[in-house]
Amino acid sequence: MVNLADWAESVGVNRHTAYRWFREGTLPVPAERVGRLILVKTTAVPASAGVVVYARVSSHDQRADLDRQVARLTAWASDQDLPVGWGHRPLAGEWCARSGPR
Repeated sequence: MVNLADWAESVGVNRHTAYRWFREGTLPVPAERVGRLILVKTTAVPASAGVVVYARVSSHDQRADLDRQVARLTAWASDQDLPVGWGHRPLAGEWCARSGPR
């Protein structure tokens, strides 16, 4: 279990927004009040969980831009220790990768 403010920071939500969600009952994770603290019940993410990387350009002549976007997104995911699954390049000039079979 983790403090609500720490959870909010870890997922990129303002702590005031997280407290409001808790009060309204719309917090997307289970949490409970323990004295003056609000503790969020966290679950471990399986090691096999991956991320989706999606990039798109407007036209086929921007293929180089697409390749740069893919490289940048993949590098960011790697820096965050997030595994990126297989990729797919549709004809519309978009590229996506995700973990696991289709």
